[in-house]
Amino acid sequence: MTALVAGLAAAWPRLPSTTSADATFARNMAAHHAQAVNMSVTLIKRAADPEIRLLAQDILLTQQAQIGQMQGWLMAWGRPLAGREAPMAGMSHAAMGMASAADEAALNSLPVATAETRFLLLMRRHHQGGVAMATSALKMVSRPEVRAFARRVVRAQTTEIQAIDALLQGRQLTPPPAALAPTHDMEPMDHE
Repeated sequence: MTALVAGLAAAWPRLPSTTSADATFARNMAAHHAQAVNMSVTLIKRAADPEIRLLAQDILLTQQAQIGQMQGWLMAWGRPLAGREAPMAGMSHAAMGMASAADEAALNSLPVATAETRFLLLMRRHHQGGVAMATSALKMVSRPEVRAFARRVVRAQTTEIQAIDALLQGRQLTPPPAALAPTHDMEPMDHE
């Protein structure tokens, strides 16, 4: 029995440190998701187009649940929910698809049809950033549950970008070209 426990302990990665790639990704992606949730709440309240309201509701429910999952990992690992640095410190917020405070605020005041289109464009860029973050994390994280989660984020948000593109085309808008990939990984991370 002791050999079995020792074998399982050796096969399963040790708990990530506070500054590990796994913990940093969980914090950064939770912060990234929080902005998508906030923008989605605004559009659920304001959207006249039922397809956009449904998209916003899906993003809200999915990403809020994922925030809970990532915070749950941090608690299970005995790590703080907040790091020593602000979320996504050292990363280009624009490259990660983060909307500016002015863009977020505008969703509350623009005419509804304009706000809907702006939401689609902001969320498309936001998802492209989420895909870039998750793809970068796959090069660094070690926990199997975090790796599986990052792969799911890439698949789900890529699919949602395609749905957003269809909604934009329905509004006679050509989706913008793909965002440039970030030129750096999600540093600083100590990879413990």
